[in-house]
Amino acid sequence: GEYGGRRRHEAAGDTLTGWLNGKDCARLDVETRLDPGDWRLAATAAQFEAVVARLDVLVTNRLHGLVTGLRAGVPVLAVDAVAGGAKLTAQAQACDWPALVAVEKADTAELDRWWAWCLDEGRALARQRSEAFHSAPETALLTGLTEALGGAPG
Repeated sequence: GEYGGRRRHEAAGDTLTGWLNGKDCARLDVETRLDPGDWRLAATAAQFEAVVARLDVLVTNRLHGLVTGLRAGVPVLAVDAVAGGAKLTAQAQACDWPALVAVEKADTAELDRWWAWCLDEGRALARQRSEAFHSAPETALLTGLTEALGGAPG
């Protein structure tokens, strides 16, 4: 599979689930897959984005979660589930988003630290990132991601 031996998605999911179970918060398992025939899933991207926009914090180990949360102005606590970092780390760097935890460092103290940050100063920064997403031409966003991935744009 993608990332081979660096893949730690199951461990990251277990860590996040265990940690979130101990948080005094309303936890939602939000699936990015759209399906108009399944009442548990959003039927359209706009419906999914409406749910995300109402969150206080979005905790994710997925690239789409990071981007969707920041586009909506919601602070995102992102955990890159690939040892050494991969696409999620590159996207967080491209967005200049600091609330990123490497799977190797995803312990309770580190997650709690970024959770508190997301609920405080992370809110203002998430709103700024949302404004940047909505005002930047798509080529600028693509260039930022390409540079973060270590390649040349174009």
